[in-house]
Amino acid sequence: MIFGFYCDESYDSQSRDPKTYNVAGFFGNQKTWERVERRWDSKNRRVKVPRFHASHLNAGTYEFDDWKRQRRLRYSRDMLRIIKDQKGKLHGCSCGLYVDEYRRIISPEGQRKMGHPYLVCFKSLIAMVAEQMDYGKFPPEDKFAVVLDQNEMQVGNIRLDSEASRIFYSMKGDPGFTHRHRLATCTPGYWEDFIGLQPADFIAYETYRLMNDQRRGVEGMRKALNTMIGTTNFLCEMFTEVTLERIKGIVDSAQCADNGCVIIPKQNFAEAKKAS
Repeated sequence: MIFGFYCDESYDSQSRDPKTYNVAGFFGNQKTWERVERRWDSKNRRVKVPRFHASHLNAGTYEFDDWKRQRRLRYSRDMLRIIKDQKGKLHGCSCGLYVDEYRRIISPEGQRKMGHPYLVCFKSLIAMVAEQMDYGKFPPEDKFAVVLDQNEMQVGNIRLDSEASRIFYSMKGDPGFTHRHRLATCTPGYWEDFIGLQPADFIAYETYRLMNDQRRGVEGMRKALNTMIGTTNFLCEMFTEVTLERIKGIVDSAQCADNGCVIIPKQNFAEAKKAS
């Protein structure tokens, strides 16, 4: 069976030098995605918006610039209900990184091996999903196909979404990656063509906000994420200062090409908060 994993990125895009990156998405089988996409598209059509876009919705801008707060909250709750109604058949997964800690702790050589913060999060997220399939005792022939948000982020002449796709297939062909048999395909795509990228936008935005809140010492989670976790499987890991200190020697000694070092943080948000 081929499962679908739709993922999106969230970062402080208004800054020339973003401080936080997060890549997140949802994993599910074809029937589950058909149910989600049918209801999601129907709701958007009823309220006459082209798509769900979390940052625009929360700010009341663009598609939602004439919506009052109560209307935005009601719409958000309705979309969240679609996710929650899938219960254990939809799995959320997220990986995040604080850029300043990454730049300070990981050496320039290590950063060459790990890559741009977006790529660090993306390939770790792919490894996390593949690992969870093995831990979850999925039949060995089961795989997952990735659709990632086609963004315009670029470093030099390299488009980061294209580089993410290249890395996916490099992981798939690497005999040293234990879970490579779980990887099927990776396709950069637009929200107009893949409705599943809109729920991915929700989880990416909410976990990005969670990371920023934790850094500012805010206790707990925003209501949307907290209520989702009560019904939906969710794995959320991040490269904290503690994690980066632990892996820096491993990264420095790794024999790999540019962007070739893949590490799963192995530290969820609750643990990260306790450790820091």
